Amino acid sequence: MSLRAVVGHSGSDVFTLDLRSQGPHALVGGTTGAGKSEFLQAWVLGMAAAHSPDRVTFLFVDYKGGAAFAKCLELPHVVGLVTDLSPYLVRRALTSLRAELRHREHLLNRKGAKDLAELEKRGDPDCPPSLVIVVDEFAALVGEVPEFVDGVVDVAQRGRSLGLHLILATQRPAGVIKDNLRANTNLRVALRMADEHDSSDVLGEKTAAFFDPAIPGRGAAKTGPGRVTQFQAGYPGAKTPQAAIAASVEIEELSFGVGVLWRVPERAANLDDIETDIDRLVATMSRAAKMAAVPAPRKPWLEALAPTYDLSKLDQRRDTELVLGVLDDPANQRQRVEFFRPDVEGNIAFYGAGGSGKTTALRSLAIAASITPRSAGVHVYGIDFAGGGLGLLEPLPNVGSVIEGADEERILRLFRWLRAEADSRAARYTAAKTATIFEYRRVSGNHAEPRILVLIDGIGTFRTDYEASADRQAILTMFQQLLVDGRGVGIHFAVSADRPAALPVSFASAFQRRVVLRQSDDDGYRYLDLPRDVLSPTSPPGRAMQVGLPQELQLAILGDSVNVAAQSRMIEQLASFLSGLDGPRPAEVRRLPLEISARSMPASVRGRPVLGVADETLAPIEFAPAGTVMIWGAAQSGRTNALAWFAHSLRSWRPDIVRAHLSARRSPLTSYPLWDFSVGAMNPFPSPNASLILLFIYRQNGEARPRRSEGNLL
Repeated sequence: MSLRAVVGHSGSDVFTLDLRSQGPHALVGGTTGAGKSEFLQAWVLGMAAAHSPDRVTFLFVDYKGGAAFAKCLELPHVVGLVTDLSPYLVRRALTSLRAELRHREHLLNRKGAKDLAELEKRGDPDCPPSLVIVVDEFAALVGEVPEFVDGVVDVAQRGRSLGLHLILATQRPAGVIKDNLRANTNLRVALRMADEHDSSDVLGEKTAAFFDPAIPGRGAAKTGPGRVTQFQAGYPGAKTPQAAIAASVEIEELSFGVGVLWRVPERAANLDDIETDIDRLVATMSRAAKMAAVPAPRKPWLEALAPTYDLSKLDQRRDTELVLGVLDDPANQRQRVEFFRPDVEGNIAFYGAGGSGKTTALRSLAIAASITPRSAGVHVYGIDFAGGGLGLLEPLPNVGSVIEGADEERILRLFRWLRAEADSRAARYTAAKTATIFEYRRVSGNHAEPRILVLIDGIGTFRTDYEASADRQAILTMFQQLLVDGRGVGIHFAVSADRPAALPVSFASAFQRRVVLRQSDDDGYRYLDLPRDVLSPTSPPGRAMQVGLPQELQLAILGDSVNVAAQSRMIEQLASFLSGLDGPRPAEVRRLPLEISARSMPASVRGRPVLGVADETLAPIEFAPAGTVMIWGAAQSGRTNALAWFAHSLRSWRPDIVRAHLSARRSPLTSYPLWDFSVGAMNPFPSPNASLILLFIYRQNGEARPRRSEGNLL
């Protein structure tokens, strides 16, 4: 078993290299214009032509952008290209390579084989192919990301028996290839080098410094101590016609003086319509792999996270696990769905600069909650202190209300209701000896008990506005208590903030799950002890990290577009579908009406006349018809209407009550039809000192009983 490949011609025969027998790793040097990139292509094509994709695969790392490997990327053997590397991407690459090493170690241990070659000889169908990692511009990569060297050394030292091979290409290896890496690169190839020192550094001799610059691709290979062979590398960009081109022959007639050159008609073939050798080889091998039904090779190198993931296509099934998005997990060579677990984590906070996707993240969490089974489900409420983005959720049947940040009345009403609901649930859950809503549903059999999720977009503004007012601080106190008490009774908060400092420590400690989107500066990452090079200004909206878990996370959205109009359409379509399903609907957080119709009020409440609608409960409230009642208010505040309502309410409660109206000036109430009699400016008493006797008649046990009130009319 070998990785032998034709790479060129030695002058007497074809020239081959074998990574397995001459390696296991190779170092390739060549200055600008020496043909280094073409040689790498020729070597890769040689191995691909000689071995099936189930025996060898290629992973390319090109710091310059991937141009060095050109059409080779279309080979069926290729498992990935990594380019435009940042420090984070380098760490991700090394993590993936170490994971591949672990995967192969476990496989060999399970199979009882000492190395990959032994497993190949057995013909084991589980035997993985050799993986050749080709790194171009290694020196430039090391200069930008020094930690890459240590990772490559680790791969070089452990990879031989596991079938991992490195081809490291650089212009000047001096100072870049360390001794521990040089000891593992037994195979050395040098094309034309810049000077004698560089040639000696690669080959141990000065040969490569004297190659003719007019002959790109001329090189020398060191395959062992003292074994240096010169060769001419193959040129993948050549065009080879089906029929060989006749050699050009020149005839010169020699006589005395200057010779006469015979003019022979040119017979050069037209090569314009002929594909390059690399194009033809790649197309032929791709077609052959397809015809032979060769399965696509396993990719040890995961692709980067996609810019969007459709929430409706992810595994959202239950309210104990709400989908957040897709997490990149290179250490385990996978990308998995990430969940928010409210019973365990309680509350969740999203931190992000403007345009990073934090409002969309809150909406997506509410949408995930709406996809849960409707028998109990999640009831969602929103408080919007940002740009109104939560309003898109209102069509969803599991959304109770979305309240604007300026609506203090409804915010207070929501928190009072949440506080009362938390107390009620705490008593019931304690009696049932359960610690979470999930356990309570199971033990009590009350599967209709809904979980409650409250979204607050712009928690920093909420805190600032409500801390500044002594009247509003009670709401902040209730909020802080609910953050702590809510987890055990199924009441949870999801908030957004533009920076981590927007949440004080007293609040932040209650948010066990903290998701960090793109920050406006590095201070945000430092504050949360996260690496600063994972996210950048070019990161797509929704790309994030989590505190304690610095891998990349792409938050999911509904559909495939973050455009607000597109999101609105998708939410309306989802709402239309969900509205046809059975399930409890959340109570709306109503406003105290500006006007209340008398027809909507009952005749009495608990046996007493109705005063109006209570602010806290929005239910009719009674008053005691005893003693003196004062109606106080400035002009145009509604005093006259309130007095009229008192008369109407008393009549509805007890039609037999006598109602008298007194007014020192003209009043709209003078002619009000409910008065038994009215005394005012248009109907004065005969004397200002006259005594007024008002008789309020009520009936008890069918007998009229007078009650007298006497006083002076002033």
